[in-house]
Amino acid sequence: MIVAGVHGNELPSQIAALKLANYLKCRSIKGTVYIVPFVVPSSTAKNVRYWKGKNLNRVTNIAGTPTNKILKLAKRLNISVLGDFHSTKPGGDPGKMAVFSSKHPTYKSYIIAKYISKRTGSTTLTYNLSGVEYCGALEDTTNLAGIPAVTCEVVSPHGTVKSGSVTKSYNQMIALLKYKKII
Repeated sequence: MIVAGVHGNELPSQIAALKLANYLKCRSIKGTVYIVPFVVPSSTAKNVRYWKGKNLNRVTNIAGTPTNKILKLAKRLNISVLGDFHSTKPGGDPGKMAVFSSKHPTYKSYIIAKYISKRTGSTTLTYNLSGVEYCGALEDTTNLAGIPAVTCEVVSPHGTVKSGSVTKSYNQMIALLKYKKII
């Protein structure tokens, strides 16, 4: 599962998700790829970060939130890996092209992050235990549910699309699909 648009003003990954869907529609793939290009389309349309005043990447553990619904869908569909794609503003957290992962309880999160980082020039940012540094984040909550997940970040000021950022996000998505041998 490819997820973009958790924050409506992080545009590169949302555009990359559409580009990925277009690429995959003409290809023979091994398996099924679910793409959520806009978690909250109204937030994307308004170019705003939050949904109802909430950071959706801190409330996945709260029933009824859009990211919680994605987690429930991933469980119901028996998703084998989830990639959550974002953009970080210069000087933000992490402020560089990176792949977040954790080692516990799903060590595969770390393996996937290393794979994507090696193929895209991203920095690997790994935490020992999911849910500590970013409680309620989609990646962390998904890992805690036993589904390996990573968060991929590219650099672009929020609300804009920095040159090359869409391609970098797209390449991170492609690397995830190559890891799973889908393409």
